[in-house]
Amino acid sequence: MHVHTPRLSPTSVVVLVVSLSALLAGCADARMERERYAEPADRYTQRELQVPQRYGGSHVGGTATGDTDRGAEFARWVLEQDPQRRYITDAVVRNDQVLGIKVQPGVTRDQLEELITALGRGMARTFPGRPVVVNAFSQAGQQLAEGVVDPRTARVDVRVA
Repeated sequence: MHVHTPRLSPTSVVVLVVSLSALLAGCADARMERERYAEPADRYTQRELQVPQRYGGSHVGGTATGDTDRGAEFARWVLEQDPQRRYITDAVVRNDQVLGIKVQPGVTRDQLEELITALGRGMARTFPGRPVVVNAFSQAGQQLAEGVVDPRTARVDVRVA
């Protein structure tokens, strides 16, 4: 039995190669964009994204601080979104661009993604036009997830560890 394999015309091959090149370039561009927008978080150590800052303090059963008044105000807003502390226990804002939150041990992966997406969008609205990063940590300080908000599109790219 002979199986006929269709041949591509030279034009089809060129179109296929160009399409694949564009697709691969788009993937590389997306990775580069994510890395570029995540840069504000790279300026801080994990510890710096968890340690209380100059402004703010205890708030509705947790700690909400920032290194600016606006950052501390946003950290308080974060805790007010979860007044029973079911998910978030503490919030720290650095340079009005990077949010670090500590989460309860029982938070699932899906809940973590949902939290980071919602908080990233809220932070992007509060501090418009800036790259925004949200980092989630366990109570022991282990990084669990990171969300990066593209300031042009408000798209939140979440990576869970």
